[in-house]
This record gives sequence, structure tokens and C-alpha cells, in this order.
Amino acid sequence: MLSLMLGILTTCYALVFAVVVTAGEARPFCPKATESNFYFPDGILESRTDLDEYVRAWYSKPLRIVGEPSLSCGQAPGTEVYRFLWLRTFHHPISIRVTRSDNKTALVAAELTGAGGSDPGSVARRVDKILAIAEWKGLEAALSGTAFWKMSTRQPDKEVGLDGAQWIVEGRRVAEYHVVHRWTPRTGSYREAGLHFLELSGLRIPQQELY
Repeated sequence: MLSLMLGILTTCYALVFAVVVTAGEARPFCPKATESNFYFPDGILESRTDLDEYVRAWYSKPLRIVGEPSLSCGQAPGTEVYRFLWLRTFHHPISIRVTRSDNKTALVAAELTGAGGSDPGSVARRVDKILAIAEWKGLEAALSGTAFWKMSTRQPDKEVGLDGAQWIVEGRRVAEYHVVHRWTPRTGSYREAGLHFLELSGLRIPQQELY
């Protein structure tokens, strides 16, 4: 009986965990843009309610200042969209969104005046440009190298620190939505994907500020 109960509990845990870490359906309707869950659904980023609320507010503030759309709800801004949000403790927040629609790929980026670990400030500069098909394919390959759509949304506790940077990547494919956030990836394919967004944007970042 005990082994049966343990088996059932293990199965239930696996199912719950799968819901947390895998891509899911985008919400059909958006909350008000001022709501705390406009950009990120409740409970998706952290398991603890209070921590989830804090992180959602932290990540949402620069996106709201820039005037970014929500990727997790409503109609998708394109057939396939990816956004990289880079929040460095001591340096300017940066948001880069790449949208593929009707065989055209557009990039919209913004750098703010403040710091990613405190007040993000206001928009310092924007970048709007059309990307070549080869540039889109390069981004696809970089994200594919991370197995982005199968990555866990939540970062392991042992990989979280204090000062550093949050690397947040969101994806939307028609009705499918996924978000991944990691703290200061020093090596690996996820870091390379983030750097690829930066390269496409043309925003030049000094080497000592890449963390």
C-alpha cells in the first residue's frame, strides 16, 4: 500500500512539475495593462506566491516603461515572437523583441537609463529595424541550441545569487507561450542565445558589462 501511495504521489508531482516547466497555452484575453500579471501569468515564475509577485513586478516594470506588448496573452503580435529582457544589477535594462510575421522579421529594442536591480529609469534609446531571413534563422538556431521550448521556466535555487543579472527570454508561437529566466549564465547555449539578441540589436555593450 505504501509503495502504491508513493507511486501515485510521484506521478502527481511529475505532472504538476511538467505543467510548471514546459511551454503552455497563452491566455486568450489580457488583464488590464496596469495589472501585475499582464506580462507574466500568476505563479509561472516562482512557486512561492510572495516571491512570484515580487519577481513579476520587477520584470514587468521596464517592459511597461518601454511600452512592450504582453506575449503571454491576447493576440500574438506575429506568427512567432521572442523577447530578451536583460536586467543587470548595476547597468541599464535592455529589452529586445524579434517578431516574424508574413515572411518579414522586425526587431524592436530599447535601453533604459536606470539600473536593472533598482529603478529602471526611462527610455534612453530605441532600435527599430527589419532583419534579413538569415538573421532570423540564426536566432532560431541559437534558441534551438538551448532547447528553449522544453527548458524549465524556473531557475534552480543553487544557481541564484545576489548581484548579477537576470536573463529572461519569452517566446510566443501562435497560441503557445513560454518564458525562461536565469541568473547570470556565465557559459553555455542560453548565454549565447542572449548574446545573439544583443548582436542583432546592434547595441554595443562593453565587455566588462556582459554579465
